[in-house]
Amino acid sequence: FSHCLRLVEVRIPNYVVKGSAAQLECLYDLDGESLYSVKWYKDGNEFYRYVPRDMPPAQTFLLPGVSVDVHNSSDAVVTLREVNLQSAGRFRCEVSGEAPSFQTVTEHGDMVVVSLPDQGAPKITGGRPRYQIGDTVRINCTAGRSKPAVQLAWFINGEPAEPYQLRKYDPVLWGRDGLETSILG
Repeated sequence: FSHCLRLVEVRIPNYVVKGSAAQLECLYDLDGESLYSVKWYKDGNEFYRYVPRDMPPAQTFLLPGVSVDVHNSSDAVVTLREVNLQSAGRFRCEVSGEAPSFQTVTEHGDMVVVSLPDQGAPKITGGRPRYQIGDTVRINCTAGRSKPAVQLAWFINGEPAEPYQLRKYDPVLWGRDGLETSILG
């Protein structure tokens, strides 16, 4: 009669706001096996290892964009503190049983880090104080730097503006941080 180690569920948040914490969960069923290790990888690079026989059982490895909160991490949960844009990527959990089988199961998920606009509400520019019915309005709506770029929309009297009434601009990339500014005229 053989034991079968299995991964029950791996939970990776799809989206996390820059500056917040993220919890990665790896739920497994040993089915009578003993746990040898739980390892976490980001884009193929190991950053966290939990080996119950080691003292201390948790060990972290330096990786850009990954800052593990060891006090809030265990065999089943890894907490990342203050994620940044470099924290985005593919996260993989690998669970291994003890000798003699050293059975290993693995599963992954992708996490995107979102940076909200840095200047609050979008700014409207180029307008006049008054318009007459039938006047052409030439104004722009500009959203602050964010990732991904903000999706803007114009409404006229509560109805979405028609595509022919709009001037779309490609998002503007600012600096090396990858943040973009959106403009819609």
